[in-house]
Amino acid sequence: MKIELAIHLAFDEEAAVWYVASSDIPGLFLEADSPQALIERLAVSAPEMIELNLAEILSRHEGTESDKHPAVSLRPVFDSPLELAHA
Repeated sequence: MKIELAIHLAFDEEAAVWYVASSDIPGLFLEADSPQALIERLAVSAPEMIELNLAEILSRHEGTESDKHPAVSLRPVFDSPLELAHA
């Protein structure tokens, strides 16, 4: 069994930071100066938050058993335009 968890990333123009706007991972609140830095922070923090909230995450996904650890994948979703290069 594999569970895909979406993490919505957005840019706050007023604060000039990228942040986790919403997430399928309870308690995941991060921000960074760039989308790349935010992805790097997610790579470290998301597995820890998944482990801490595994029972809640599994309860949201039909057909998963709480005594088994399914494979988990993360799907970043950019809610703000991502500028890849400067013209």
